[in-house]
Amino acid sequence: MSEPTKVAYIGCGGITGAHLKGFADLHGRGWRGMAVTACCDLNQASAAQRAQEFADVQGSPPQVFTNVEALLAADVAEAAIITVPHWLHHSVAIAALKAGLHVMVEKPIGITVKASKKIIAAGKKAGRVVATAEQVRRLPSCRAFRWAIAEKKMIGEVRAVHTSQVMNNPLDLSKPAMRWRAVKLLTGGGMIMDSGAHYADMMQHMFGEPDTVYCVTRNHDGRIVENAPTLGNVPADVETAWHAMIHFHSGIDVVWLYSRHYYGAPAQVAQYFGTHGTIRSDKIAFHPFQGGGTIFFADGREMNTEQVVAEYMASLSADQKERLFPLGCENAFGIQTWDFIEAIRQKRPPEMDGEAGLRAKTLSEACFESAEAGKPVKYADVLSGRTRAFQKPIDAHWGI
Repeated sequence: MSEPTKVAYIGCGGITGAHLKGFADLHGRGWRGMAVTACCDLNQASAAQRAQEFADVQGSPPQVFTNVEALLAADVAEAAIITVPHWLHHSVAIAALKAGLHVMVEKPIGITVKASKKIIAAGKKAGRVVATAEQVRRLPSCRAFRWAIAEKKMIGEVRAVHTSQVMNNPLDLSKPAMRWRAVKLLTGGGMIMDSGAHYADMMQHMFGEPDTVYCVTRNHDGRIVENAPTLGNVPADVETAWHAMIHFHSGIDVVWLYSRHYYGAPAQVAQYFGTHGTIRSDKIAFHPFQGGGTIFFADGREMNTEQVVAEYMASLSADQKERLFPLGCENAFGIQTWDFIEAIRQKRPPEMDGEAGLRAKTLSEACFESAEAGKPVKYADVLSGRTRAFQKPIDAHWGI
């Protein structure tokens, strides 16, 4: 058996807890393809805590670092999983790639399209794997409903998708992790590219490339973010509501609505309308089918999540099951980690490479660019960089 790939976690905040659970799931199934050899965070206590938690799983303690440069100079890792805040994604990823490490970057891959492209270019120059940490598409229910829609065509040809989520749940600015998420220069935008990154990926995973995007955004916050990282006291300026219409080359129209500042009972709906039926995605509107769903056929029949997943699983060969759900793992964070490491070891592209992350990022940015322009924009123009008025001040601020 070959030696495990040595991996450093750069950023040890909340999302690494989910990564840890995925790693523990794989480890419990006997997988030894990866060893966490370093945990790095500006907050030494956070890095030390994560290091101890990984040690509890794998038996050996990772080294603790509070400085990326020191970590890279120590030469203790072959790959890095990068879970820092959005404005640091490109600088940390590019530094790691230049040091010879493979990288998997939490979604969104970069704070802007241009930043994302710079990460991808650095990976190509270094000859290293660049992966995007995007877990939703890997869940059994998500894979199954995507198969039912795009491959099995259980509801015929999809005509339209309507997704809406409204609530009264302002960001809690007393929490450091929420303060930076309220500021455009730090996060790149609000929920359109945060939780919305999952939605943007799944829409393209099911329906292909978008053609045009029209979006209106609103900011109903009005608060000041105190002590925002690197900026001090600044307005909470990310969008808190949007209404978007996305038209795909395949002919499908997607309506996407959201607000976190509307009073009343929270409500969400996600429905996929086809020529032979409708599918309702349950529980988490912006994570399509993470909470399962129900198929309503035109003839009155219904299929629930368990039935769709069972039929999908029965359609897979043994090799396909092992590739999509290694060792029987159904933890999406574990699967994405396994795929990243196996891509390195087998010298193959990961399922969710940098380009796939860029495509998801571009759809989110197309919403912002349309809102900035006050008119529809072409997805291709946002991807190429021809349309970037919303992103331009972010790129300028960070020297991208």
